[in-house]
Amino acid sequence: MSVFKANPSAFAETGAIVTVHNRPRLRVVPLPDDEPEQLAAIKTRLRLLSALLPAEVIEEERRALAADRDADRLDDAR
Repeated sequence: MSVFKANPSAFAETGAIVTVHNRPRLRVVPLPDDEPEQLAAIKTRLRLLSALLPAEVIEEERRALAADRDADRLDDAR
């Protein structure tokens, strides 16, 4: 963690798993340069799909995405 704190931008392009006492605490994920364009395209598709799908299907998908997100967490923030 101390190496990361000293120069966090050094990990911005390569990514890393930051540890404290040999326990993973933070995952640095590099973002591609074309991220804004990809994100805008994904948001547009999601808006279109949400307009076409029933509310129950959307809510079920949100729960599944939240479960995936929560499974990726290393530990609760303190």
